[in-house]
Amino acid sequence: MAPTIKTIGSFRTHQKHFIDFFGDDLIVTVTPTATVIRRWIRSVRSYNRNHSAHPLVVGVGVQWTPNSSDPDPPPETLQLCVGSRCLIIQLDYNYGLPKVLRTFLADPKTTFVGVWNGQDQKKLASCRHGLEIGKLLDIRMYVNDSRGFSMRFCSFEQIVKERLGRGGVRLDPAICMSDWGVYILSHDQVLQASIESCVCFKLAVEERLWELKSIKGM
Repeated sequence: MAPTIKTIGSFRTHQKHFIDFFGDDLIVTVTPTATVIRRWIRSVRSYNRNHSAHPLVVGVGVQWTPNSSDPDPPPETLQLCVGSRCLIIQLDYNYGLPKVLRTFLADPKTTFVGVWNGQDQKKLASCRHGLEIGKLLDIRMYVNDSRGFSMRFCSFEQIVKERLGRGGVRLDPAICMSDWGVYILSHDQVLQASIESCVCFKLAVEERLWELKSIKGM
């Protein structure tokens, strides 16, 4: 059965969604609000410290809306995933990101992992929020198929099928090119953004990417 999503709460400061990802339960928070962002970061830091045997690993995604009048549109959402908890930060609607987010993203002990993310770091750094990420890897560079061949040129769908055994999980171009600047994101947008960052988290943990000694130039 394909992944499913339902809204479990809609509040003034954020929305909460539940995603069933092939039996894995994901709780997704969508927000532009600094206090909600702070609370999420405190929660995942505490959980990782008390329940994880490895340093913090975070799945990351960035979304923006293609614009024919702007060849370099700014990022509109930043997705983070740790374990079963995902956060989608609506950058367009935030006028003062909390300092704890900047510290969180810049922590050299934390490993951040996305997919097909060649533009993400530059876009975050050059946007009006000026966000810097300490380590941002592309999971394609570190996963192999069952024959031991690199999957660096494979699609997201191929990677999920090969490494997680789940077919039909793709990054739909129509969703990727949709309007990510809306205040209420669609279920399709939330589902795709959350699964992308969740898969990156899962595979980064599986590959123990925090053990990389040097990522400079990768």
